[in-house]
Amino acid sequence: MGFFRFYFGVFASVVLFVAAACSSAALLPHNAYRLTENEIKIEGKSHGIKPKELQSYLKQNANKTIFLGIRFHLGMYAAAPPCDSCWLGKAMRTLGEAPVVFDPDMVGQSKSNLERYMRSRGYYGVQVSDSVVIKRHKAKVIYTVTPDEVTRISSLRYDLGDDSLSRAILADSVNSLLRPGDPLSTESMDKERERLEVLLHNKAFYAFGKNQLTFLADTSGHNKQAELTMTKVVFSGSDTLSQRRYRIRNIKIYSDFDQTAAYADASYYETMQHVALQPVSEHGELTLHYREQPVLRKGMYMEALRLRPGDAYNETLVNRTYNNLTSLNIFRVVNIQFVEVMGEQEEALVDCLIRLTPAKSQGFKTNFEFSVSSNALFGVSPIVSYFHKNLFKGAEYLNLSFLGDFQFKWNNRQQRASEVSAAPSLSVPKFLFPWLYHYMSRYMPRTEFLSSYSFQYRPDYTRNSMVLSLGYTWRPSPRMTYNVVPVSLNIVNVYNLSRLFYESLTDPFLRNRYEDHFVLGLSTSVIYTDRQPNKRLNSVYLRWNVETAGNTVSLFDRLLSSDGGRIFGNTYAQFAKTDLNISYYQYFNDYVMLAYRAFGGIGRGYGNSIAMPFEEVYFSGGAYSLRGWQARTLGPGAAPMDSTFSIPNQIGDMKLEGNLEFRYKIFKALEGALFLEGGNIWSLNPADSRAGAYFKWSDFYRQIALNTGLGLRLNFGFLVIRLDWGVRLHDPSSGKGWISMSDWLKNDNSAFHFGIGYPF
Repeated sequence: MGFFRFYFGVFASVVLFVAAACSSAALLPHNAYRLTENEIKIEGKSHGIKPKELQSYLKQNANKTIFLGIRFHLGMYAAAPPCDSCWLGKAMRTLGEAPVVFDPDMVGQSKSNLERYMRSRGYYGVQVSDSVVIKRHKAKVIYTVTPDEVTRISSLRYDLGDDSLSRAILADSVNSLLRPGDPLSTESMDKERERLEVLLHNKAFYAFGKNQLTFLADTSGHNKQAELTMTKVVFSGSDTLSQRRYRIRNIKIYSDFDQTAAYADASYYETMQHVALQPVSEHGELTLHYREQPVLRKGMYMEALRLRPGDAYNETLVNRTYNNLTSLNIFRVVNIQFVEVMGEQEEALVDCLIRLTPAKSQGFKTNFEFSVSSNALFGVSPIVSYFHKNLFKGAEYLNLSFLGDFQFKWNNRQQRASEVSAAPSLSVPKFLFPWLYHYMSRYMPRTEFLSSYSFQYRPDYTRNSMVLSLGYTWRPSPRMTYNVVPVSLNIVNVYNLSRLFYESLTDPFLRNRYEDHFVLGLSTSVIYTDRQPNKRLNSVYLRWNVETAGNTVSLFDRLLSSDGGRIFGNTYAQFAKTDLNISYYQYFNDYVMLAYRAFGGIGRGYGNSIAMPFEEVYFSGGAYSLRGWQARTLGPGAAPMDSTFSIPNQIGDMKLEGNLEFRYKIFKALEGALFLEGGNIWSLNPADSRAGAYFKWSDFYRQIALNTGLGLRLNFGFLVIRLDWGVRLHDPSSGKGWISMSDWLKNDNSAFHFGIGYPF
């Protein structure tokens, strides 16, 4: 099949390009060997330890690979022209990677690292051996790790003395991470010390540090058993301080702090203006300092601040203050520092200094998507947005977006469709809902007012749409985000409807989508992600949406109009819809990763609607979907392309989609990708007259469309520019099913996509 020939061709092309890597011996010094592989074997019981987690403790690694074990960078370096001054040779050596010369000393250091790590996990009798396999000018190192039985904790006791700090530790011993029977692991001991540091900082022991606790293990006379004792380490002059509870005296907020100016000017702080945020009390002062004028209104600082003069030091409240100030999205840097108050006072005191460096408050953002299919159907989607992050000095976020979506046939000017939209929105950092305001204020929620106007022109009809909505967003934890839209109104008018087009829609189910209507509904979404910016760690992203409309209106429509099902002469839509999007990102190393995505969505009109409104239905294909198809050209099911539309407009009530993308770094900002994708949309109404469009459990799997393809990305960190070529492998609407490789560039069987950002 074309699928296998395609990937064989890709593999063969890359192998030919990097063939020079196999003959890199000429680049090695005399009597030297190139390190080709490190292999780690675990003999006996592995105890759940995998060779992969030990790789990072090796001091020397072989040349990096991009995919399929191919050493692309080494091949580029080896293939560079042997000239010192020519630009091509310099460029290839700079972008490539020199062969890694095997160093026997590194083997000994790697063994020591492996032994230390295994002992930290409780395997104190571990043995690590090595062997080096030399073949021609290549060296392979095999590390054999033989763990013994793990040493376990037989008992845990505390020798901390009798003071307030010790009593606080003992009072929380029930929550200890160390238990009799657990492995004697230094990793677990470090985590317990970190837990106690957080606990004590939340109990006002500001000067306490985790390095003031240590563990003594007695393993004498015991068979793989250890008596563990926690004790305090006494540092000169610090033990007394660590036992004291601290209170906050003064809090100073610097609202427009300039770190460079502060370093250069010794009188920087003295020349700043200041104003009291609350009356001076016996506990201390709370003041706002600024150069010209405060970045925010005074009340905003008080809402974000979880600390007050006289409060006991509490690290959790410090972190909440930091998160609140960061979530306002107007400060580039948020720095909270505590300084001990020196003197003879009876109480231990600290001053809190909060330095805030403003970010750029206004600017423009742009996005652009371009696609073209092999039958010359072009699609262009530009987006331009203006934003202001602090419109009324209260962290109000104004966004004005202008969107365009244009499709046209290069050789037929009559076949074109366009849509332009304007979408102003305003977000304020308050929960404007009277009964829940005080409860929600702990999360620094935002109330969002959104509106949009869209004008859509197609050869068969013209449509305009106006949307008004009120929503709330809040984050109860760094990983969770909730969004609730209790009121959303969408008014849709359709005019200039082609009589021939309308008469061709003999099915009432299809006609219903092209009538004037309005949608009054509500929606909610939950987002979970553990992705960390700039960290290449395995992570997951999940988004679940639920939307309903028309249920409340249906209770009153008889009172508002004698014509049931209409309000003020317009039909209202009634439907329910939900979808789930899950993405998983698996990193193998700094250069190679796999990205998985699964999407499932379903919606159904009922009551006053025999079908969901056009703007709520699903479509497939495009730069962020199945990339072998352009947007709205796939499905539903095995239904052929609807010839009543001059420009493709395939839609459905249900969508299933899966994406797999292999991403690899080629060099510096240039990345490559291989992807495989499958899915389709379906109709859920048996009345749908389109042959093959209705979803059936018995044969829906035969209607799964498949495509594969290649991609290139330029990743500048702040911007990712993407070019993808998707080719169809299985097209359920083509009549042929599987598509041969020779037909990929024919009959609309492939598409190019240009976009900003990763597809998922």
